[in-house]
Amino acid sequence: MLLLLAVLAATAAARGTNGFCSIPLSQQHTSLTTIGLCSADLDVIGPNLEAIHESTIPPTGLALDSDASLFFTYARNREPQKWTLTKATGFITEVPWPSEEWQNCKAGQNASECFVKVQNVVWMPRVALPTPYGAKIMSFNSTSGELIRNYIYPPELYYAKIQLNDIKINNTLGNAGYAFITEDSAFGSISTIDLETCITIRHLFNKGTTPSYLNSGTNGIALTGSNIYWGVKASNHWYFAPQEAFISNLTDAEIEAQIQKPGNFPSEQAGFTADDRGRVYICASAQNAILYADTLQCEVTEEINGVPAGRSGPVPAANYNLKTLVRSGQLQAADTMAILDGYLYFTTNQQGLAPARQYNNIDKRKASIGFSLGEVLLFR
Repeated sequence: MLLLLAVLAATAAARGTNGFCSIPLSQQHTSLTTIGLCSADLDVIGPNLEAIHESTIPPTGLALDSDASLFFTYARNREPQKWTLTKATGFITEVPWPSEEWQNCKAGQNASECFVKVQNVVWMPRVALPTPYGAKIMSFNSTSGELIRNYIYPPELYYAKIQLNDIKINNTLGNAGYAFITEDSAFGSISTIDLETCITIRHLFNKGTTPSYLNSGTNGIALTGSNIYWGVKASNHWYFAPQEAFISNLTDAEIEAQIQKPGNFPSEQAGFTADDRGRVYICASAQNAILYADTLQCEVTEEINGVPAGRSGPVPAANYNLKTLVRSGQLQAADTMAILDGYLYFTTNQQGLAPARQYNNIDKRKASIGFSLGEVLLFR
C-alpha cells in the first residue's frame, strides 16, 4: 500500500493541476515511482528520430523504392478505408497508387483485378480476404504503376480462413525467386510462392500459434542469410528456420523439425526486417521500441554462454541476444519497417490506442507519423 501511495503521489505531482506532465517523470523518478505515464516519461534510448511523413489515419504497411519514394497501405480490418494503397507526395499528402480505380472492388468485379485489402507493401502489394481470388500478391512497376504480374492464391488453400499479413522476397532462390508470406488469422501459416511458376504452398497451418484471446497468428517476417525469421503476434515467441525447408516439398512435420526457437520476445511483436549484415530488427510495441539481434557470430561484440565475441558462422539459437536499437514515446506501435541507404524507416500505427483496445471503444489515436531512424548500419 505504501508503494501504491508513493506512486500515486508522484504521479499527481508530475501531472499538476492541468492533467499534463509538466516535468517528465524520468527526470524526477525514484525507486518508488513509475515511468511511462506520458510519452516524455520514457528515457530515450538510441538515435534521434526524424519525422518524414504524417498520416491522418494510422497506416499499416510501408515500402520504399530506390528513389526513397514512400508507399503506405491501410488495411481494411475493422475500419473502412477510402484508399488501401497510397504514395506520399509531401509530408502530409498522399495519392492513391497506382490509381484511384485500383482501390476498391466494384459490385460483381473479379476480386483478382482490384484491391480487396492491402496489408503491406514490400516488393509488391499483396491482398487478403476470404473472398474467392481475393488473396493474392501483385507486382507493380514502382515508376509507371503498371501491373507486372498477379499471383493469386488458389481457393483450395483458404481452408477456414486466410489473412495474408507480411511478405519478404528472396530473388536468389529457384529461377525467379520465392515469396515468403505470413498469415495473421487465428490459425496462422507461412506460405511460399514460386515467382516463376506461381506454385503456392501454405505451410504450418494451425500449428498452435494462437494462445490467449488475442488470436493473431504469424505476423512479422524477415529473410537474412539462408534463414526465414517470423513472430507470432498473439504470443511472445519468435522462430527461424532454413528457407530451403519451405521450398523443398517437405511435410509440415519435417519443417517443424528444423524450426529453432531463440527464446521469448519481451513484447507483442509486429514487423520484422533485416539488414545486409545479418541483424534482425523487430518492432516491440509493448515497449515503444525496436529491438534487434545479431545472427552472425562475426558481428557479436561480447562473450555469450562461453562463446567469445567475433569468430565466423551463425550465432547458435541459444545465444541470440536481444538489444534495444531505439526506445521512445514517439514509437507508438511501430508496425512495418524498411531499410534503404543505411536508414531504417518505420510506421507507427498506435494500434493499442484503437477503439477495439480501449474501454468504451474510444479512439485515442492521433495523427500517425512515420519516422526515419538514422544510419542503422553504422551502429557497429
